[in-house]
Amino acid sequence: MNNLLKIFIFIFGWSHTVAAQICFLEIQGTVNSLHDERPVPGVNIYLSEIGIEQWTDAQGHFSFTNLCPGSYHIVIQHIGCPTKRMSFDLHADTLIKINIEKHINMLYEVNVYDHHENAMNEHVLGVGKIENNTQKSLAASLTQIPGVDMISNGADIGIPVIHGLTGNRMTIINNGVLHSGQQWGIDHSPEIDLNSVGKITIVNGANAIRYPGTHMGAIVLLAPEEIPSDPHLHGKVRSTLESNGLGGTVNTQFFKESKNLKWRFNSTLKYYGDRHSPKYYLKNTGTRQAHANVELNKQWKNRFSWEGYYNLFSARYGILRGSHIGNLTDLESAFQREIPFYTDSFFSNSIEAPKQTVQHHQIKSTLRKNWNSKTLEWNLSGQRNQRREFDVRRSGRSDIPALSLLQYSLQNDIIFKHEKLFEAGYQLIGKNNTNIPETGILPLLPNFIAFTNGVYASYARRFSIINLDVGGRYDFTFRNIAKLTNSVPREVVYFINQFHHFSFISRGSVNASPIWKILGELSFKQRPPEINELYSFGLHQGVSGIEEGNANLNVEKGFKYTLQSRGRIGEKIHIDLRGYMHLLNGYIYLEPQSEFRLTIRGAFPVYTYEQCNAQLIGGDFILKYFMTNNWSFETNWSYVQGTNRSDQLPLVFMPPLNGQHKFSYQTQEWRTWRNLKIELEHRYVAKQWHWDPSLDFIAPPESYHLFNMQISTTLNQWKSKPQFKIGLENISNTIYRDYMNRQRYFADYLGRNITLSWIQNF
Repeated sequence: MNNLLKIFIFIFGWSHTVAAQICFLEIQGTVNSLHDERPVPGVNIYLSEIGIEQWTDAQGHFSFTNLCPGSYHIVIQHIGCPTKRMSFDLHADTLIKINIEKHINMLYEVNVYDHHENAMNEHVLGVGKIENNTQKSLAASLTQIPGVDMISNGADIGIPVIHGLTGNRMTIINNGVLHSGQQWGIDHSPEIDLNSVGKITIVNGANAIRYPGTHMGAIVLLAPEEIPSDPHLHGKVRSTLESNGLGGTVNTQFFKESKNLKWRFNSTLKYYGDRHSPKYYLKNTGTRQAHANVELNKQWKNRFSWEGYYNLFSARYGILRGSHIGNLTDLESAFQREIPFYTDSFFSNSIEAPKQTVQHHQIKSTLRKNWNSKTLEWNLSGQRNQRREFDVRRSGRSDIPALSLLQYSLQNDIIFKHEKLFEAGYQLIGKNNTNIPETGILPLLPNFIAFTNGVYASYARRFSIINLDVGGRYDFTFRNIAKLTNSVPREVVYFINQFHHFSFISRGSVNASPIWKILGELSFKQRPPEINELYSFGLHQGVSGIEEGNANLNVEKGFKYTLQSRGRIGEKIHIDLRGYMHLLNGYIYLEPQSEFRLTIRGAFPVYTYEQCNAQLIGGDFILKYFMTNNWSFETNWSYVQGTNRSDQLPLVFMPPLNGQHKFSYQTQEWRTWRNLKIELEHRYVAKQWHWDPSLDFIAPPESYHLFNMQISTTLNQWKSKPQFKIGLENISNTIYRDYMNRQRYFADYLGRNITLSWIQNF
């Protein structure tokens, strides 16, 4: 449900004085779908001041009678939507019109018309889906979307993989700002609290042109939920307890509107100990996190608006102790062991080396001017990111970080929009990345200062049943690098990088019929090599390996072709099918070498950055079948095959074939429960058969099946109407290893997990 609630109040009938004395005022209202204005039946409308509820009828109508003048709150609940509330002052008979975002996470249940706001090839997770995953990381929550996987380095460390692309090729935009942190590879989670997000969109097409970064494919767009218009102090508490890790997550939110100023405060705490596989505890895999953010929104009558935002992310992650080995013999033995080294038979919530700590600050200001159908927007933001990584070091030096990086970044945007037809803008991004001299060892990355200037434009137009949109972008990147030599004696050497890179996207969609739509897309993008790909040298603790950069790398170029069809068969079956081919020239990848290197900190595998011509071919398939008004079935499948065309070899760490199948039962009312929903999910992940022994240390793990279940409901007999959820993950306690988890070399993945969640709006 979207919190875009439109209230049109028409005053008729009796005067204020008479109404105040007699208490016979009436509220009548309708609830419609935001997309097509169709009435939405079965919505629960609760008038909290008098404790009376009603359900909208087949025409979406509801009414309350014999009311006294005063201030009232309406609480709106619907299956699959987060609870929302609206407030108003009642002085006369009132008519209310409410538009809701119905089933934002499903395929459209009505005909496929042009006025749908979400582009065909964009997938959205709304507040409802996010609230079901408050305890998870951003990457783990995105795996609900077909075509999105996760490459991880344990229970809480992971980044999304979209159509086979991740790391520097995948951009995250947090509240309009390019998220900038120490993402030097595939082992560092984005410093983002999922509970601060109201909507997550996987963006493709010309709309992606406006966002800076080095993305070669889709963009993860994070947007906060709109602050409700309510002069009273309200909020919510979301909490989750988990059996695996014996910990939990607590999130609190407060918001209020005062005159023309809205504000919201949000905070999250997470505390977990050692996770466990079906047979043993995974030593040193706990997590500590503390996050907070503040949002301000100011409106002026002359169509000026200002938004302010501050976010703090702070976390400490434990790294599996059994992934750090002391000698070559033990390292080779670790690959074959059923139970990892250093495994304990008891639970512990302590976090010791190896571990990571990170603290991230983001501040943003947006000034916007609207006139006629035009908008001029100025965004100014800054970020500070500090990351420290601790290895197991000799002579009691494990408390001294082996990696300590501090990064400042600045982003300045000026954007002009004309309705949804034309958009253009200029962006400046600056970074200053420094090694803090406290490690006592050669740093993995050099110090550098970087600036990127970018301009872009996009245009959309409709021709009869055809919609076309195109976009182009140019960026110039300048870097000044200071690096210590690898040889002894150490010397400082300087490098200057200058890159020109372009992006072009064209997309067309056709309404083949009222119930079917076809989309085609062609894109060309360039990406300059990142600092770690060029100059890294040393132990990269997060991946338990030694990484060596390649200063001879060139700009990466990619062509992507996409064809998609969406529609329905009859009234009950909805289908979404997409295929794509991505050709990349100069594809940069991390290649495992045949050697293991023994250092004073232990024995580790060696990886080097190489370049080749590559090809990614894949597709996504979604089918949803509405069996009855209460029962539905959904299945989705995704597969991508990556090939090194230069050497005719597979690309490593490409997601294998995987599918998710879900049976859902939902009912508006059962006894004293409201919006009861029961989901049974089956997930299948195949063995990665597209691989080569020369590119990996061990063979990919076998395929596996997981079964999950979730029950959610609102306890209507309680005046506060809390929402409860019970979840069971890996019900059968299956023993498995996941190809996309870097810790699969040493340990099994997580065993059974029971979650208890509670959401209280107030």
